[in-house]
Amino acid sequence: MDLDEQIIVEMKDFILEFCEKVGPRSPCSNSESKGAKIFYNKLKKLGYNAKNEEFMVHLGAYKASFRLPMILFILSLIFYWIYPLLSLIISILSCSILIGEMYFVKGVIDLFFPKRNSQNIILKIESQDQSKNKIIIGSHIDSNWEFPLIRKIRYGYIIIISINLILNVILFIILPIKIIVIFLELKTEFFYIELIFYLIFIGSIPIALIQFFFIISNRPVMGANDNLSGMAVCYEIARYYSIPENRPRNTELWINAYGCEEIGSKGSKNFVKKYYKAIKNAKVINLDMLGYKDSPVHIHKSEILGLVKMDYNLVELIDKLAKKLNIKTKISSSMAYTDSLSFARKQIAAVSMSSMPQSSKEFYYHTRNDIIENLDFKNLVNVYKICIDLIKNIDE
Repeated sequence: MDLDEQIIVEMKDFILEFCEKVGPRSPCSNSESKGAKIFYNKLKKLGYNAKNEEFMVHLGAYKASFRLPMILFILSLIFYWIYPLLSLIISILSCSILIGEMYFVKGVIDLFFPKRNSQNIILKIESQDQSKNKIIIGSHIDSNWEFPLIRKIRYGYIIIISINLILNVILFIILPIKIIVIFLELKTEFFYIELIFYLIFIGSIPIALIQFFFIISNRPVMGANDNLSGMAVCYEIARYYSIPENRPRNTELWINAYGCEEIGSKGSKNFVKKYYKAIKNAKVINLDMLGYKDSPVHIHKSEILGLVKMDYNLVELIDKLAKKLNIKTKISSSMAYTDSLSFARKQIAAVSMSSMPQSSKEFYYHTRNDIIENLDFKNLVNVYKICIDLIKNIDE
């Protein structure tokens, strides 16, 4: 058995243990906590003194951010002709939640929901000599609840969400115009235009209801790819550096597993807030969804929904090292939020690595099909090699 095959066996055993002993790990659940403890104990067996750090999260806001704007949109339509000002206020609330929560990931409605416990596992490996560099490699512990729309229509769920967002914004734009028109007594000229849009809005109600009822369920998924794959690579890196002669000479290495990534990168945000002064000059590598079949290693230069750019020097360095290792890569932008978001927003050099489905048939993100049987371990090994080589390159 060569080294690659040995690493694959170990990673399979790692993921299989979590699948069998823990199962799905929804945010703030007992199973998420159990998964964190297993990872902590594994690090302890390697001789490390890791930390299990708890933090608080407003749990219910995540699901509400998908559903509440749909209710508000329909309410705004109900009051459109009777009380336009009330309709505008409701529309403002709807757009604030949609854009603030889903686009900027700002926790607009967090305070309206009770707090629950989650946790991060934090491991700091001191360098042999005085540290000149800091590298943070992280992944997340939790798995999401199933998105039924993704399982049924795959990429089509993006169309549903986009239509609802666009229509909410159009309604938000039309309502102030309507109020001004009423004030200036120009209703006749505006009536036919708004009637056309209103009929479109009424016709879109079924799409809003589809998002309300079917975008997210209460069934947690296994999350073998998202993100036991990233945790398995983090553990293998920790195992490699548990051997004294492998320890970096000039680099302080952090290996972290974050809680509650799926509901807005809460664990990594908590970590950055707590350790900012110590890590502000660090280089951060986030590992997420590494196991899609036949995919190159995606090195993400930005996150579209979070409106953040990653550190391009780090992106180019990783790409260069991967090419030397004959590993196929692709520099791309990721659609949704990863834990890199928390670091990039604080101007800490960060980048994410992942894999992507090569066809819609393989798109099992956030579905019950995210199981170990659907994993391809080739990219897990490739990302492991890239990370080890990156650490050595920076250390030297």
